[in-house]
Amino acid sequence: MRGDDQKIPERLPLLDEYLKEHAAGKTPLTGVTAVLIQHQMGSQVRMAEGLIRLGLDPNRIYWVDIPYTANAAVRRALEGLGIPSENFSRPSYHLGKPYAAYQRRRVQELFSKLRKSLGPKDRLLILDDGSYYLDAISCYAHSFPRVSIVEQTTRGIIKIQRDPALRYYCSRAPIINVAQSAPKKNLESPFIGEAVCEALGKRLRTVRFGKKDRCLILGFGAIGECVAQSLEERLGVAPSRIYVMDPHRNVQKKALRRGHRLWNRDSLGRLRFRLVVGCSGTTSFTIGDRVFLEDGAVLASASSGSSELSREEFIDLADTIGDDDIYLKGKGSLRNRPIHSDIELHLVDRDVRFLNGGFPVNFDGRVNCVPPQFIQATHTLQVGAAVQAVQALNTKARGLIDLDQRLCDWVNGRFRHILKEHTNGGGRHP
Repeated sequence: MRGDDQKIPERLPLLDEYLKEHAAGKTPLTGVTAVLIQHQMGSQVRMAEGLIRLGLDPNRIYWVDIPYTANAAVRRALEGLGIPSENFSRPSYHLGKPYAAYQRRRVQELFSKLRKSLGPKDRLLILDDGSYYLDAISCYAHSFPRVSIVEQTTRGIIKIQRDPALRYYCSRAPIINVAQSAPKKNLESPFIGEAVCEALGKRLRTVRFGKKDRCLILGFGAIGECVAQSLEERLGVAPSRIYVMDPHRNVQKKALRRGHRLWNRDSLGRLRFRLVVGCSGTTSFTIGDRVFLEDGAVLASASSGSSELSREEFIDLADTIGDDDIYLKGKGSLRNRPIHSDIELHLVDRDVRFLNGGFPVNFDGRVNCVPPQFIQATHTLQVGAAVQAVQALNTKARGLIDLDQRLCDWVNGRFRHILKEHTNGGGRHP
């Protein structure tokens, strides 16, 4: 990523076009209170600005950051839009804290604050990044009567599908499903994949990993496929040294056609890996799977949150008792380390390393983890979905709702046109 990609962008052309063509002179978000459970990356400053142009009062915007992308420069820029500093959740995360519980508590603390000030007729809009709101609100008997939600992540959708309590609360509010919309999956994934591969490539140059080592990729969607291709092209790893685990038969067949091998847990630890990359969006590698790791193995997440590689379960296992053969390596406690530090553990007879604190390897706290011009489609979808979510409050629609197809078609066409112009103008793309 180039140095100028680390600036907060002055504009996002696609979002500007959307506001001009679809919302000129309209303020459908007037009077709405909004909670953004979101990353703090430079491109999101322009997304927040777009929501304000649609009528959101900055004083009624509240922000719960994702700890591993919290960025002071971005927060200052958001405050520059008029969002009060006290409307941002105070960060206190360290690597020793269970991540999911930490985020749930922050959302619940904000919920407790808001329910003292919002009445039954007030509208509350949630822009979520992992179903954190549903997770938090499922612990209460009563929610806000007029709440609508935008969910942008596959991980959030997976959590809803697998958790009956979340599904129950999901049925009580309109939830616009940005995550599974065609432009979100097709336009964003290649650029996320490239960002993951760039970050992973840099880190693998600093650890012991060679082209003859075995690699395991968990989840062979767009990002997993990109990781495999990057290992072949950048590091010279033979396709047959790359193993894939994915539950979908058609995906398994694709991996086999590309010369990879399929992996399951039936080998009783006889097959070991030097590198494990989690790309599934859910928990894909457990503490019991440690028998499949080589001495010196590296684990990298390309998903969201910290659940992909069971990082917290590994830490709990290491903390059980002081005289066993599983323990954290290195001086100093996790509490005092930067959250992007690697975590090294000794597991009985081998050492392993979690890159980037077990968080997604491409999210390293920079202003932009993906160049803004390549992530602007997602932000435009989020803004359009916010309007759709608020409008859904006037209907009986509840539960997961497909993103408006007209918006999807428009974003798909216009983004490709803008991307082509950017490329012809000397820009770059994966």
